[in-house]
Amino acid sequence: MTDNFLEPQSLGVPCPRCERDLQLKKGRFGLYVGCSGYPDCDYMTAADFDPGTDAACPACQQGKLVQKTSRFGNSFYACDQYPQCKYSVNLPPVQEACPKCKFPLLLKKKTAAGERWICADDSCDYKSSIK
Repeated sequence: MTDNFLEPQSLGVPCPRCERDLQLKKGRFGLYVGCSGYPDCDYMTAADFDPGTDAACPACQQGKLVQKTSRFGNSFYACDQYPQCKYSVNLPPVQEACPKCKFPLLLKKKTAAGERWICADDSCDYKSSIK
C-alpha cells in the first residue's frame, strides 16, 4: 500500500443530490468528500465541509448552501443547484432573516473583537453586536 492510496470511507451522511452515502476519498489534490454513487452522481466538496449547514438559497429558494473549496483552497458557500443557480457567499451562512431589511440570510463574520452576524444583502448595512 502506498501513501497516495486511501480506501473510500463512508461518513454516514447522505448526499444532498441523490441521498446515497458520502465518502471520504483521496484524489490528486488531496482529501475530498464525494458521493458513493459516482459516476451516476458527481457531487463532491472539500474534506472539511460542514454537513450541518442547512441554509436555504435566497436566490432560487430551491437549493441549500453547501461548503465548497475554490481552486485556491479557500472555502465558500454556494447553492447546490449549480449551474442553474450561481448564488455564493464567502462567509458561513446563518438561516435567519435580517432584522433591518428582512433578507432571508445572515452571514457569520469573525472579527478581532469577536463574532458578529452581517446581512448577506450587499445593499444592507446591518451588523449585529459582538457576541
